[in-house]
Amino acid sequence: MMYDKIPVILLWTVFVFHSTEAQCIAQGNEQKYLSLLDPIVGQKFEVTDAPKNFSYSIGICTPVENTQDYGVIQTDLKSEGHAKKSVGLITQTHIQRGTDWLLLTYAGGDPYNNHCSHEARKAVIMIVCDPSNLVGSKRIIIESSDKNDQCYYLFEFGSSVSCSNASTGLSVGSIICIIFFVVVLLYLLVGILYQRCVAGAKGMEQIPNIAFWRELGNLIADGTDFVFRSTPRGQPKTYKGIGDDQLAMDDDDDRDDHLLPM
Repeated sequence: MMYDKIPVILLWTVFVFHSTEAQCIAQGNEQKYLSLLDPIVGQKFEVTDAPKNFSYSIGICTPVENTQDYGVIQTDLKSEGHAKKSVGLITQTHIQRGTDWLLLTYAGGDPYNNHCSHEARKAVIMIVCDPSNLVGSKRIIIESSDKNDQCYYLFEFGSSVSCSNASTGLSVGSIICIIFFVVVLLYLLVGILYQRCVAGAKGMEQIPNIAFWRELGNLIADGTDFVFRSTPRGQPKTYKGIGDDQLAMDDDDDRDDHLLPM
């Protein structure tokens, strides 16, 4: 009976080992950006810094070289035995998102020996947009270690996972505008052809439904006039003539009548 349970125990051991394998752990709001990396989680690759004779093993949210949580390992190719150092841990991950880029940082690596104030090493992986490749080019850009603190190793990795939606296609508003203008153009083209070739219309009469559009224009003009008129509506203009009192005539003018020739 005991031997019958051995396969079950082995399967359970494999399942537990796989489920407890270290993965990227970010803090706070950064955790939501980790899902953007899902298509490339588990990818491992090598980068060589030929001038300094170093190579780097890098894992995207996965440990490298059968280690528990090392995200980046540096190998000194010029040393005897090829000494290795941890450059960052995937359990101390920071991630930032921008337009067409993701910045993945592994902190908590082995401390520096003689510089950078003996602080822990840190790997910064700039994942730039490469719309044609899920896993694109990879390279080391710089090892910034010539200062007292905040030292880091900067890598660049091309991938389509960092491409923003704006760069992959048109927005919904743009599509609606294009459809609208195409429909209007077809309406005018087909309408003008029909009016000209079938109805025999000439000039402005070739515009389809010209009477409707004229009436619509009049309604819009009336509405604009009603809304933006500066004088009150419905008050008729009045005209007042000049009366005798404004001419300053009086009875003294009649006294001169006898002076006129008969």
